[in-house]
Amino acid sequence: MSIENGPESVFTATSGLHGTTLVVQASGELDYYHTPVLRAELDKAWKALRSPTLILDLSALTFCDSSGMGELLQARHHGLNEGVRLILTGVQGNLARRLNLAGLTQVFEVLPSVTDALEVA
Repeated sequence: MSIENGPESVFTATSGLHGTTLVVQASGELDYYHTPVLRAELDKAWKALRSPTLILDLSALTFCDSSGMGELLQARHHGLNEGVRLILTGVQGNLARRLNLAGLTQVFEVLPSVTDALEVA
């Protein structure tokens, strides 16, 4: 699913199985206009989940604002309620700074790559 909001603001969220583990990949700018796209993809993922781990790959994310951060926190909360381990991968740039400044690096389980996350899933 993708939404375009102007010529340079594009966000997509897709998911796929890696073995039995579901990986959701977010790409582009996660902002107020695009959080519904991530939410819709995560809703599909939660329903399709067949393992105790969900990996959210953020390596292709170019920007994340406070509404995007809120959406990530919602995903964490949902995972905790469902007994699902949520692992964020590929956190870098703007998102890494925001998570650090907000003191959320200890709240989320963050690993460098999907490969690393699959090894511990």
